[in-house]
Amino acid sequence: MPRLDKETQEKTTVSQEQILVSLVIPTRNESQNIVPLLQRLAAALSSEIELSAVEVLFVDDSTDDTPQVVIQAAPRFPFAVSLIARPPERRNGLSGAVVEGFEAAQGTWLCVMDADLQHPPELVPALLTRAIEARADIVIGSRKSGLLGPLGLSRKRAMTSQLLTLLARAWFPRLLRNVSDPLTGLFLVRRAAVDTAVLRPDGFKILLEILIRCPGLRVSEIFFDFASRHQGESKADFQEGMKFFRHLLRLRLTANQSFPRLVLVALFSLLVDTAAFALGQQWIPLPYWATAFIAAQFVILLRFFLTEKWVLGGGHPVPGWPSLRRFWVTNQFSLLLVRLPLLILLFSVWNWSALGAILLAVLVESVVRYTISEQWVFSRRGITMWQPGTYRYNIHDIIRIESQTPLPELAYFHVAEPLPHVDIQIRIDRFGTPTPQPGAILYNERFSRFGFGMVVLPGDNFSEIVVSPLLGAAPFALYKSVVEPVLRWALVQRGYVLVYGASVAQNKAATLIVPEGDVGKTEAALQATQQAGYAFMSDDFAILAGNGRLYSFPKPISVTASLLRQSANGRPGKSGFLWLQNLLYWRLGRQVGLQLSRRGWPVATLNILWQRFWQPPKWPVQAVQPDILLADTADLKEVVLLVDGGAAMTAVPTARLIQFVIQHQRAVEGFPPYNLLLEQLEDSNKIALAEKEEAIITQALQTCTGWSLGKQNKWPQHGRSERFDVSSELALMLKEN
Repeated sequence: MPRLDKETQEKTTVSQEQILVSLVIPTRNESQNIVPLLQRLAAALSSEIELSAVEVLFVDDSTDDTPQVVIQAAPRFPFAVSLIARPPERRNGLSGAVVEGFEAAQGTWLCVMDADLQHPPELVPALLTRAIEARADIVIGSRKSGLLGPLGLSRKRAMTSQLLTLLARAWFPRLLRNVSDPLTGLFLVRRAAVDTAVLRPDGFKILLEILIRCPGLRVSEIFFDFASRHQGESKADFQEGMKFFRHLLRLRLTANQSFPRLVLVALFSLLVDTAAFALGQQWIPLPYWATAFIAAQFVILLRFFLTEKWVLGGGHPVPGWPSLRRFWVTNQFSLLLVRLPLLILLFSVWNWSALGAILLAVLVESVVRYTISEQWVFSRRGITMWQPGTYRYNIHDIIRIESQTPLPELAYFHVAEPLPHVDIQIRIDRFGTPTPQPGAILYNERFSRFGFGMVVLPGDNFSEIVVSPLLGAAPFALYKSVVEPVLRWALVQRGYVLVYGASVAQNKAATLIVPEGDVGKTEAALQATQQAGYAFMSDDFAILAGNGRLYSFPKPISVTASLLRQSANGRPGKSGFLWLQNLLYWRLGRQVGLQLSRRGWPVATLNILWQRFWQPPKWPVQAVQPDILLADTADLKEVVLLVDGGAAMTAVPTARLIQFVIQHQRAVEGFPPYNLLLEQLEDSNKIALAEKEEAIITQALQTCTGWSLGKQNKWPQHGRSERFDVSSELALMLKEN
């Protein structure tokens, strides 16, 4: 067996405490790629990681001179390079090589990659950074994919990879739900999170083995461009494909100890169902379809108790009657929608025998029911591993967001170029509702891919949001209910607050307008820009720093017919349409929705379904007032409180000013899970969000001038809408000041 020389061995003898990351690289006849790989690793790691804290471990099954190349190259690089040259009797495939490397590696983090340079070495620092920031157990390098499969592969190999991915998902839909590319060979895993004793490596898909046999890992992903092979030949062939199928079957039979029992219960139920139907036909004078229905009720109860007591051992997450009720209802749907229609078709239309018809009908129903119970195996985009687009938002270099769905509320901050660092990443779980992960915040209204579901994985400098497909297709609901509370929490961590109120600026001095009752601030801000020459900054929220610096946050504004009539872009023909849109999104409707949510109704799902059919009346401010000036940042100098009562403008003491702003900051409430998410973000990171927001607001408003301005309500003759003259008064006040 080839060995490193004494000098190299001494170089590679480093204590476990000194090694941060071990790169485990399985090789077989990769002699031409060793030196280029090490060179690129050295260049990529040198600026990000202390190279003395890195080790590269080649686990080699070669029949060429790859071991000699590794030995000769090792002394030339500033990190430890080790070699495990396995004799023929120990060569059990790529997965076995990786497991052997794991057992020999000394790093806190273990990174697996191929030696053929199709996995870019430059991604290793990003994987490590993401793992630390996201508090992840495993970070997966997910290959970007198109309709036919991973990009960068030949069409044949891409389609093969796509089919194998589908097969793996069909067999393990829940365990693989949070992973878009379970067959990739590039990933980084926390050493303490993987128990190598439970791994049974076979073939070349070691990541699949880890995900199935080590459930409960906190997963994050980074998408990358899969490169062309540098030198050598691919090791994927028919024999490896057969190993994959055997591996998958072995995983299915052994990873879930209850699966064989579940299969036996299904077969037993099939036989009992058929026998009960046959006996009923002889002893019960009813039509065949009624006999089939009655026999099914008996078998449903029998299958439940067998599954609950024998398969699950009484360990169902919701034992007892509630579980039985859900089990019974689900089976009634499959019985009425699948079994009975198919039985009638086979027996009455195609003249099958009664036993043959019931046997096939029960079998088909069982397959359909299993597929549905496994939470919608197939994707909304066919059944492909389709890669969504990437949308990037840079909010004043304070928070950077990367999303797989567009966020119109953040369109002002959209950038085309890649971000130097991502603070919040939004992913769409293309296969259903995101599942719980360690340390994650889960909200799920139990409609799988057709409902509201999200998981937030909060971290110190990075947070990940995974959402259901339906939520990903409702961007306004996604932003308001999920992204905004996470954004508030992330800003507070950095010393900023997303403060409630409209804002305008002139001569680098900003004015914040905070209303009583959430009415009048948008009109006031727009009139200030029209009549007093102010620049627009926001109409709903702005970003405030403790030093009094205010940053713009110009989301699309909620447009009313009266607001449009007062604007520079009247569009009178739109008034009736906007009146109807605002009626549908009336504040009373939101309050009713919140009350229903407290009673357990799936209001968040109903909200996103509603928005799919009828989007909120939100326009960019430039569409309302085309010639409007925009300001990015200014020092906060004045705060205007819009209050009910008279129109007189009066000065407000600083203490009263701060109290008013904080009080209305607390009153901000969105549809579920807005408040729940804020509470759990506080609990997960021991950060008193409200207290920190209050401290920042208090510090920022210490030197501000405060004004109180009343709202005078005037009712037009038609009596259908409310208009405020406070905006012109405010514009005059701002102009005079």
